[in-house]
Amino acid sequence: MIKLRPWKGTKNEFEVDIIVNGPQGRSVRKRVKAPVTGKSNAERWAKALEQELLTQLLAPEAAPDKPPAPRFDEFAPRFLDLCKADRLGVNTLMNYDVQLRHYLLPVLARRRLDEVTPADISAIKSRLAAKSHNTMVEVLKTLRRIINRAIAEKIIDRAPLDFDIPRRNHKLPVAYDDHEQAALVAAALELGSMYLAVLLLGIDGGLRRGEILGLQWSDVDLARSLMTIRHNIVRGNLDAPKNRTEEQVGITRRLGEALAALPRTGPFVFDNDGGHYKDHNIIAWLRAILRQAGMPWRGTHILRKTCGTRIADGGGGVSAVATHLRHRNLQTASRYIDRRGATTRALQALES
Repeated sequence: MIKLRPWKGTKNEFEVDIIVNGPQGRSVRKRVKAPVTGKSNAERWAKALEQELLTQLLAPEAAPDKPPAPRFDEFAPRFLDLCKADRLGVNTLMNYDVQLRHYLLPVLARRRLDEVTPADISAIKSRLAAKSHNTMVEVLKTLRRIINRAIAEKIIDRAPLDFDIPRRNHKLPVAYDDHEQAALVAAALELGSMYLAVLLLGIDGGLRRGEILGLQWSDVDLARSLMTIRHNIVRGNLDAPKNRTEEQVGITRRLGEALAALPRTGPFVFDNDGGHYKDHNIIAWLRAILRQAGMPWRGTHILRKTCGTRIADGGGGVSAVATHLRHRNLQTASRYIDRRGATTRALQALES
């Protein structure tokens, strides 16, 4: 809409009053003295100005300037808080914290999230030169998780670069053979019912050592030969299982008998005055069994690998191993099968 008014009582000069209405209730108004004389000239000039204002009104609004991406040392605490909110495991949170403080922030602390360069990746790898290959892999994975989380939180629009992460190196799985298992069971029997139950929860139940320590009587159903894995002792604290889900595991007859022989003095199967024992306790128990059996120490995870190997040797297959050990995929389960015996049996079958 255009209105013309004489400019301060003059005859040939005019004030132009223009109102332009646009979409979504937007409008613009301009009142100004026409730079030309004569009513016809003022009208033509006003119409041209009206079109200019309409064009401006219909143009998309410019997006507000986005603040610059935060630096890594600014985003790191928020990243850890987001991981806590997602209820990640205690071990995972501590690993992220250690990797940030020791390997990532010394290189990237002052770098903005969207400014990481190939030279930064090389610097991180150089800082990890004295560490194992798998440590380097995990640190790079953590860096990628941080960047992906920043994208998910819409802090940055895209990854600043694409970098390759090598595959982890996996050692060949080693399990106790039949003779070694018999020696361990005999040694545990000599030491007492608690030692036998701990051993069988590993080689029959396939439980991790933290899950053995966290097992409670309310999780055990001897009548149905089932136990539910609900708890895990991680760095001395009661936590959820590694996969953050509750799952049931079958109980063998001899494991059921060993559990039934234990006294029920508290909520935990291995009760420590109403509480739970810690990692160093179960390590000491297993070392005592090995000393009694005259066998060397090979860690605690070999019990879980022995369980997986026994299932595979019995014809259960990788799928059965994954189910019993509660692995999310078959590739992980396959790493819990000692193939030394399987190779011998395969050659025997081929030779027959």
